Order: sequence, then structure tokens, then C-alpha cells
Amino acid sequence: MPRNRLAKSEYQRYKRMGNRLNFKVLPETFDEEDFLRNYWQKKPLLIRGNGKPFVDPVAPEELAGFACEDFIESRLIQSHPANGARQWTLRNGPFTEQDFGRLPETHWSLLIQAVDQWHEGVRAMLDDFRFIPSWRIDDIMISYATDGGGVGPHFDYYDVFLIQGLGKKRWRLGGHVDSNSALIPDTPLRLLADFKTEEDWIVEPGDILYLPPNLAHYGIAIGDSMTYSIGFRTPSIAGIIDDLSSEIMQELREDQRYVDTAPRVPSRTGEIDAHVADQLIGLLQERLLDPGKVSRWFGRYMTTPKYPDLVPVAETQLDPDTLRLALAEGLQLVKNPSSRFAFTERAGKAELYVDGHAIACPASLAGLLPPLCETGIVSAPLTMICESLLRAGDDGAALLARLYNQGSLLPDLEDDEDDE
Repeated sequence: MPRNRLAKSEYQRYKRMGNRLNFKVLPETFDEEDFLRNYWQKKPLLIRGNGKPFVDPVAPEELAGFACEDFIESRLIQSHPANGARQWTLRNGPFTEQDFGRLPETHWSLLIQAVDQWHEGVRAMLDDFRFIPSWRIDDIMISYATDGGGVGPHFDYYDVFLIQGLGKKRWRLGGHVDSNSALIPDTPLRLLADFKTEEDWIVEPGDILYLPPNLAHYGIAIGDSMTYSIGFRTPSIAGIIDDLSSEIMQELREDQRYVDTAPRVPSRTGEIDAHVADQLIGLLQERLLDPGKVSRWFGRYMTTPKYPDLVPVAETQLDPDTLRLALAEGLQLVKNPSSRFAFTERAGKAELYVDGHAIACPASLAGLLPPLCETGIVSAPLTMICESLLRAGDDGAALLARLYNQGSLLPDLEDDEDDE
């Protein structure tokens, strides 16, 4: 499948599914400051619905359609009784209609990853979570489960909001666990061998369960059930050190070496004393802890797309003047749903990070970066932002052209697709 088709045909086809629902996911009484102060990354919280009927933005049949596409990540998990216990099996998509036709009536779950990248109604759910930096958001996974279905007792390394849609679900919560916790052997899933229930809740449509990292949990569907899981990016310390050091290594020269800054006659020839350790720490701090370099690396690292193939370069590269003319003639641009945007502003300097690229921006564009990086429905036309960037002169036009050429901004081709 051509890379450009992923960014155009499939995106345009799926982006019209559902509508831009204007309901709030979180209740009006939800206190964002209290949540961040007392619950975020600390302890679970059950948030009961806001009293309004919850309308699922996507139907189970649509999820099955997603699972049949080879460019959308999907999994099918079944639980089977065996010797008085349960065993789980995992299959990865894509699936076929025949696969679904062979499934039993109960005890299976279909998981579709990153549905927010393909469905506007699902993507609109992110609007309620702007109190958390947008660069932390990973994706929205949707699970459709039949009665008794679930993925088994497990834990995640990241924060998650579990929004209940269709049906009901029983959530059993355990204690805090980690990578040393025993797992059930001989299964492709990372399931906890020793799960003890400490809290037991039944959730209904519109209820939201927040879980911090490393908390054991086990969800079981009561009848047919749909759950929307908003997950957040939590890079590991090992990953941070590995990626940052790899980037800095590229800047270092072979002739940059350890140097004795204050040589002296040692009292014990074989001893590596505290002075040497201090000198090494200073050397590492000088190379690794430059605020500008760390910030630039982190911006690039956290905006790297989850699925890079879905952010292909434009087939036809446009210079700023050509793009300016096209916009004047009615071209509308939208964010690529797979793209990630973030920015920094420090000491009068602004830098934009998009899809793993760092773009230094002049002061004249600094005020335009926040709206450009807003969360919200990324497929909405960026008319006002484009107009503001063009009014900023050549720098703004050059920025738009770069984002378009690298695939982070796409032409809104809905009308063209309707004609096909």
C-alpha cells in the first residue's frame, strides 16, 4: 500500500465517520486542580457520569471494520476455562468477517488501538482532558467485550482514564505492583499470577475510572460492553537515557577525553578517590545536562509519531509562495491525526516540535505556537491559524510549507473524496 494513501484515502474515509459530538465526558463538577493534586499518579478515582445519557461516538460494527484493516493495530483476546482456572489467548489483526463469525457468544474482547487517529467523534473525547499537557497523551484505545470478556489481571506503566460506553463492566482493583511481580507463565499476555482484590466497582455508561501507573486491575464485561481507554505517554528512565545519550554521542569528537584537572601525587596509587568521581560527574553534567539540548531532545522524542508510516512526506513539495496562493484559492489544511505537536518558549526564543522534528521559530511566531499545538479535534480546518501565520510574513509561510511538506498538515480533501 503506498505510504501517501495512508495519509489521504484512509484518513479521509474514516474521518467522516461519526460526528463531532459536543457532549462533555467529565462531569461539570469535576475539579481539575483537586484531581492533579490528590489523584494524578497517586491513587485511583471513580468518577460517576454527569447525569446525561452517554452516546457512544462509534458503533461495535465500526470497530469490527477497523479490525479488518491492515494499517490499524488490533488484538483479539479470548479467555477459556481450564482446570477450574482461566487461560487467555491472544491473536493480532487484521481479521476477517469469517474470524468474527467463528467466535463464541461470550468471553472475548476486541481491542482497537489509536481510534482517535481515525474517528472524529472519538477524537473529540480528548477535549475534556486539556488539563494534562497534550504531549503526554498517547492514544484512545477502544475495547469491545462480550459477556465475561476481559484481558485478565494486569497493570500498566502509564496513567489511564477508562471511560465506560455501551453496557456495564466490573472493575476489580488490587495493590501496587511492578516489573518484579510474578506473571502467569505460558501466555503471550503479561497477566499477574497473584491478584488480590482491594476495591470492587461496577461502572455504567458515562462513568470514568482513573488508574495511576503500576496499579493491578481486572475488568470483566457484564453483557456486551465498550470501554474507551485514554492512555498517556510515560517514557522509561532507561529509554530517556538511551535515546538522549545516543543523540549527544553524535555531537562528540574522538579527541574529547577525560583530563586530570588538578593532578596531584596520590597517597594510595591504586585508589580512585572522590575527587575523580566529582570530576567525572562534572564532565557528564556539562555534556548531558545542557537545558537547551535536553529540552530540544525531549520535544523531538515526545512528538515522535506512534505510527510514523502514517505521517508521510507530501507527494508534491510546495514552496511557501505556491502554498500561499493555494490557500488564497480556497485550500484548507488540517492536522494529520497521527501527528504530534508541542513547543517551548524560553528566554525570548521559541521552538516548535512536530513529529520528531525541532523547528526554531522567530519571536514573531511565538504567540502563534500555542493555538497551533492545541489539542481538540485535529481534523478541524486550521483556517484562522493559517491566516495568522501568513500575516506574520515569510517566516509564517515558510513554517506552513514545511509542516505541509513533511506530512504534518494535510489538505482537507473531503469534497474530492465524496466525488469518487
